[in-house]
Amino acid sequence: MKSFGLTNIGNYRLKNDDSFYCSDGKKGIYIVADGMGGYRGGEVASRLAVRSALDVLKQRSVLTPQLANQVVQRIQEQLRSEIERNPDLADMGTTLICCLSDHNNMTCMHIGDSRAYHYKAGRLTQMTEDHTLVNILYKNGVIRKDELKSHPQRNVLMKSITATEQVEADTFQLELGAGEFMLLCSDGLTEQMTRKQLEKFFEQDEEPGVIGEKLVDEALRLGGRDNIAVVVIRG
Repeated sequence: MKSFGLTNIGNYRLKNDDSFYCSDGKKGIYIVADGMGGYRGGEVASRLAVRSALDVLKQRSVLTPQLANQVVQRIQEQLRSEIERNPDLADMGTTLICCLSDHNNMTCMHIGDSRAYHYKAGRLTQMTEDHTLVNILYKNGVIRKDELKSHPQRNVLMKSITATEQVEADTFQLELGAGEFMLLCSDGLTEQMTRKQLEKFFEQDEEPGVIGEKLVDEALRLGGRDNIAVVVIRG
């Protein structure tokens, strides 16, 4: 495995609420979190999410549903402790996409609208389902697919990690073969580009660092309306 991660504040935001982590090896850990909440809540929540996930997952090789629940519980404990010290952070929360690698076996957990993609045989496939109101409306035939990005409630999350709300992560696994890629990212990237646009950046089979920087540069060029975080992993 070889990976690269970076985050960018974007063109309009005054603070960066996105956090990431990536560590390679036979057993790797890869995380993206997108925080939310007034004051400094977003940046605090995403940072605590990454740190808490690392505390639970270090020395682990498979991210089971039970282990995913432990990650969520640890994050919530840390959020509650921080809110006790600073009540101004009471409404903070975060998304989370997190993967463990054991050789080429990737096991992942997901809450919110940060995404994971798998690039294989020339096609980029979205592996996560957005936990958003507009996605529910689309699945139930209330809105069309072309309305997802422009809907006035497109940023309303139906699932996120907060200090109090009971939430269960989605989990999935995949085999990341030689020359294949995974992309973990916040919605600051996917709000600017479609899946087909993202796919083109993997077609040249470049290093993860080159791909990651190109993705962020393109998101900024297209508007950069939100913070951006990406982790690119090559099998």
